[in-house]
Amino acid sequence: MKRKIKGFAILVFLFTVQLFFAQEKAVSGIVSDGSGPIPGANVVVKGTSNGVQTDFDGKYKIKAKTGDVIVFSYMGMKDQSITVGNSSTVNVKMQDGGEQLEEVVVTALGVKKEEKKLGYAVSKITSDEITKSGEQNVLQALAGKAAGVQVIGTGGTPGASSKIIIRGVNTIKGNSDPLIVVDGIPIDNTTSQTSAGDNPFNANLSGINNSNRALDINPDDIESVSVLKGPAAAALYGERAGNGVIIYTTKKGKSGKSLGIDYSTALAIDHVSQLPARQNKYVQGTSATATAVNPNTPQSWGPSAESLNIPMYNNVKNFFQEGLTFTNNISFYGGNEKATYRASYGNVTQTGMIPETGLKRNTLRVVGDLKLNEKWKTGGSLQYTHTTNTLAQNGSNSSGVMLSLLRSPSNYDLRNYKDGEGNNMNYYNSYDNPYFTVNENPATSDVNRVFGNMYFTYSPAAWLSFTAKGGIDTYSDYRKQVYAISSNGDNLAGMGEVAFNNINNKQFYVDFIATGLLPLKSEWLKINYTAGLNLRSSQNTDVFSRGKDLAVRNLYNLSNATQLYASNAESNVMSRALFGQLEFDVKNQLFITGSLRKEWSSTYGTDANSALFPAASASWVLSSSFDLPEWINFMKMTYGYGEVGIAPQPYYTISTFSQPFMTDGFTDGLSFPYNGVNGMAVSGVLGNQQLKPERVLGHELGFNTKFLENRLSFDLNLYYKTSKDLLIELPLPQSSGYALVYQNAAELVNKGIEVELGYDIFKKNNAFQWNINLNWSKNENKVTDIYGNLDEISIETAFGSIGYYAVKGQPLGSFYGTKWKRDENGQKIIGSNGLPIVADETGNLGNSAPKWTGGLRNTFTYKRVTLSGLLDFRHGGVVYNGTLARLHNFGVSEASADREHNYIIDGVKQDGTPNNIAISAKNYYQKYLGDGGGAAEEAVTDVNWIRLRDITLSYDFNVKKFTAINSAQLSFTGRNLWLNTNYKGVDPETSLTGAGSKINGLDYFNNPGSKSFIMTLKVGF
Repeated sequence: MKRKIKGFAILVFLFTVQLFFAQEKAVSGIVSDGSGPIPGANVVVKGTSNGVQTDFDGKYKIKAKTGDVIVFSYMGMKDQSITVGNSSTVNVKMQDGGEQLEEVVVTALGVKKEEKKLGYAVSKITSDEITKSGEQNVLQALAGKAAGVQVIGTGGTPGASSKIIIRGVNTIKGNSDPLIVVDGIPIDNTTSQTSAGDNPFNANLSGINNSNRALDINPDDIESVSVLKGPAAAALYGERAGNGVIIYTTKKGKSGKSLGIDYSTALAIDHVSQLPARQNKYVQGTSATATAVNPNTPQSWGPSAESLNIPMYNNVKNFFQEGLTFTNNISFYGGNEKATYRASYGNVTQTGMIPETGLKRNTLRVVGDLKLNEKWKTGGSLQYTHTTNTLAQNGSNSSGVMLSLLRSPSNYDLRNYKDGEGNNMNYYNSYDNPYFTVNENPATSDVNRVFGNMYFTYSPAAWLSFTAKGGIDTYSDYRKQVYAISSNGDNLAGMGEVAFNNINNKQFYVDFIATGLLPLKSEWLKINYTAGLNLRSSQNTDVFSRGKDLAVRNLYNLSNATQLYASNAESNVMSRALFGQLEFDVKNQLFITGSLRKEWSSTYGTDANSALFPAASASWVLSSSFDLPEWINFMKMTYGYGEVGIAPQPYYTISTFSQPFMTDGFTDGLSFPYNGVNGMAVSGVLGNQQLKPERVLGHELGFNTKFLENRLSFDLNLYYKTSKDLLIELPLPQSSGYALVYQNAAELVNKGIEVELGYDIFKKNNAFQWNINLNWSKNENKVTDIYGNLDEISIETAFGSIGYYAVKGQPLGSFYGTKWKRDENGQKIIGSNGLPIVADETGNLGNSAPKWTGGLRNTFTYKRVTLSGLLDFRHGGVVYNGTLARLHNFGVSEASADREHNYIIDGVKQDGTPNNIAISAKNYYQKYLGDGGGAAEEAVTDVNWIRLRDITLSYDFNVKKFTAINSAQLSFTGRNLWLNTNYKGVDPETSLTGAGSKINGLDYFNNPGSKSFIMTLKVGF
């Protein structure tokens, strides 16, 4: 019995000792390097979610048990693991990371690679930079953040589209959008315009500015962005990568976290950033000697309001309102060594600066990865987005908000916008009152979208890993446009209209990829291979229906219409491709990569059959091959060559039928059915079985360095791209029965330079940190050849006085229009009426592409406070300010108020003597500065700007006392708060025709840009 008691006592003693040693204790210490303490180092108990960061003196304190392993990590340093012993103090001195200094970036096919192995340029944008922008459109959020990447917004209205141009435009008539890839799966980023089949005009010039579909991505779900700018980087995407590739990698679950919760909420307040100045002195009319307001003209060349003793109104100030955006995001994440997960929900509710406009977006996203065993792994993601948008009528149409608003005479109060019966009331009968437009003529869009992917990976050995990956992207866009009875929109003359547009788009994407490291018995050579098959299918349907001449007011149903019309379009494209890539690693110093993609597509002609897209690149790490000075930490040279493509438009390989129409350029003209009789004819475009994709062949040379303990980095990239086999429509003799043939028939060149510089002013152990990042780029573009003995072709229809052209020997996208006649010294020749003479021939008025662009970000950090600001620069590139020209013409511009004297235009008379002929102020502003018969060149401005793209002040709260809270941050952001520009109009980062158009730099009563004040609270649990 005593033995049993004694044995039991020993067991109790041992169990007590075990409990004692297994108890958690506070482990503390200092993390440092050769320069001193390291603030912000990560300290984590391995295999748990228990982790802290060192403070500004490098100190930490964490709870751990004896035997636990604590992992210490910091960017640029080697990870260190320390096993907890009896001591409660663990000091760690970290070592330079050497090989870990190279960050990992996401490249083509979603493959992650070390930067040092890349033989081409890839720009990286972090999730923090996306968040700081405050933009809801993930494309607009890239503005100013990467060299060689130009972002063109279309206005500050909710859901406004954004266009991205990477290293210049590579095509004349083709799609100029880069390919958008989310987690390895390409998605649709179409900006489609609603257009009836009987519309003979360019639908981009009027109507509304629809969103690009990248708007459906929630910025809060983005982890990082990689921009593949050159053909060498993007060649594995073949015919879809001719304009570059933007790869978005989304946030995923985290191993070692049982359950983490991130929540953020933000409020943004939007104001109009910039508008053309207007005069507030003279009233509506055509004569300064009139004794009353003349309501039969939209012009403001009447007498002064003071002389008539009538009140004046600030219509522009009265119209715009404060825009509000409420954003809420919550995510749940976690996982262990076998499985990780993340689920998120995002909500955006935005009201625009233009009344009654708005955007609502709800996003649900689920992503997970599961390691079944050592050989099998699977995972996937799924996102659902519901986006609704109420848009404003835009630009060049009589129902356009800005057209009527900016032209309005100040003697008329626009708030009086309808009579007792609900009819449109305005200062001029041919225009819709802007209040009537926003309240009675709504244009809405309702998008439901699902996209996602799933993959399986089988890795039986180091030399073989097989992945099957599939993705789907499908959405429906239900659009409705109303023109109330009495509206002038759509040339209705007040009869009323309702139009519906249903767009459905589906894309399916499948990859079968084998990768591995060849089993070579060599210490100096490693060879990785990639081989695969890609299948892709795209389906699009577009159904338009319209009813005109409404019988009952405010009943917007086709059954209420007298005149009915419907049209539809369908498109189905299929492609398949084989691809392979070899990567050679020579002594971890020289990295050579070669790839080839062979692609078949249903849009190719049978004579072309398929296309090949080769690429090769090399990276030589000089700092590993030579004994360089100590202050040079890293240096490499790169060279890359690649070929990518832009696919032909579908169905141009065959001759099709269509309903013919005839128009005079001013009216909708005549079309079938006519008097109840239908008619079809060949479309006028001859089918071409020789069609092949446009090809972009690119060379690039890079030099990348890091100095001064990796605090200073400098990257230089030079590139030269030739775009061949560009697809354009060439004229045919009418005797052939066809007017045009769609053919590979032009060439152009882009060449440029990109510079990126980063500098950490102070060493990382300094409590105050100052980081500078600079990017600068310059691109030159020229059309080198147009077949068929043509010197020029119209890129897209603009206005009668100005066009957008590709001209042989000139930069692509030049504005061509009327110019002043000049003598040999460049002086304007003045006619006997005192006005300059318009030249007989039109000429080049300038190119819309900037001469160079740049971005400069400064980030200051002191303890828990961070201040970051991005300056965005643009030098050169013209904008056609048609808005100001028309305001001059109508006597509404601020300058036209200076009308109490005559003007003498600088120039010479036809006999060569200096001009001394005086003209009236009205003639000066209407026929010289305005668009009342003068030259279009007068309205073209070579634009420069410096803007404060964003500035953010943030504070990270000390949450150590709150065990349930891991982090908390409060930030204040300003977007576009300051703009210094020579442009007299709306924000010159503008585009009338939207991201779906090929025209850039066209301003004709465009909706204004915005400046925003944003407050954000983020909390992590």
